[in-house]
Amino acid sequence: MRRRWLRRNGLILLIACLPASFPCAAQKVAQPEIVSREAWGARPANTELMQEQKPAEIIVHHTGTRQQPHVSLEAKMRGLQDFGMKAGRVGPLPKPAWGDIPYHYYIDVAGKIGEGRDTGVAGDNATAFDNDGRIQITVEGDFEHERPTEKQLKSLMQLVTWLAAAYGVPADGIYGHGDFDQTGCPGRNLRPFLDELRKAVQKTGEAAEK
Repeated sequence: MRRRWLRRNGLILLIACLPASFPCAAQKVAQPEIVSREAWGARPANTELMQEQKPAEIIVHHTGTRQQPHVSLEAKMRGLQDFGMKAGRVGPLPKPAWGDIPYHYYIDVAGKIGEGRDTGVAGDNATAFDNDGRIQITVEGDFEHERPTEKQLKSLMQLVTWLAAAYGVPADGIYGHGDFDQTGCPGRNLRPFLDELRKAVQKTGEAAEK
């Protein structure tokens, strides 16, 4: 992947991360600002525990925990990586040590996007969900009980349409975690927005063909 960086307010932002094979489609979609792994202080990934993938779908999750507006995105990313790289539990389910933060992108309550694991490797979770070939995006909140903020929805829209263009993911390749697993994720208050994401990806794809 090709990367370009921008320093703003003391943070290094990832503003381009596009495969060279999709330059034309990607150029038609605005690139969201993404707080890089370097900026949030990521530890090196343990690649021996990770599986390579070729992204073909995008999966939306919620964290399933209450929003924390007074905790920085950087602290949340470090905490999630620390949790991911240690053996432990996810609710009643045991989890092994994963090679990195489990998701590819994280959207916090303020709409800031954090860069997780490389999209060239599959994500991780504690259930039987098949991660292979899927870009995993998680949105901060328990959306069975909370509602996503407008800033979160805006960032999610920008991120999904950009990624779909970059990787050639069609509108029917946008899913929620619950479409494949016995879970309510991404929550009843975020799930309806998946249709808006699919419509936007479809519209972007049609525009790119003209």
